[in-house]
Amino acid sequence: GSQPRRLTVDEGVESDPAFSPDGKLIAFSAEYDGNRDVFVVPVEGGVPSRLTWHPGTDTVRGFTPDGRKVLFLSQRSIFTNRYAQLFTVPVEGGYPVQLPIPNAYRACYSPDGKYMAYTPISEAFRQWKNYRGGRISTIWIFSFADYSVVPIPKPEGGCNDTYPMWVGDDVYF
Repeated sequence: GSQPRRLTVDEGVESDPAFSPDGKLIAFSAEYDGNRDVFVVPVEGGVPSRLTWHPGTDTVRGFTPDGRKVLFLSQRSIFTNRYAQLFTVPVEGGYPVQLPIPNAYRACYSPDGKYMAYTPISEAFRQWKNYRGGRISTIWIFSFADYSVVPIPKPEGGCNDTYPMWVGDDVYF
């Protein structure tokens, strides 16, 4: 439709929105108390519920396929600024759980939740379409069953692949 409406009102920055699989919630990152944390709000609007309380940056990446948890990125267990890791937190609140992927930046679950398409590090040169240096962005497929990783094939010479999104049996990027 053409009836957009504001869901939140705050002085802080709000970013990285993601719809829950059932379309009833929106998870987002917000800087309400000086740092970026994870929040959820009903699509009808209302008071957002805060899900993370870590003093570092927590950035929403989506939901688990069943919609019961929010997927987010954090450096809470990393002691350098180079890497970040993926965590989930229940939509009703609770303690975040780290996923068994060593480091990631963008990520999306497969519809059945058995795999994850992800980029291991942030894309350094998203705007440089022909960049082919050492920081080209790659997408890997992680298996939760055996922790194996398979890279998405690239043309000879490489390319910048980012923002993976799983739709059915296909990964779009």
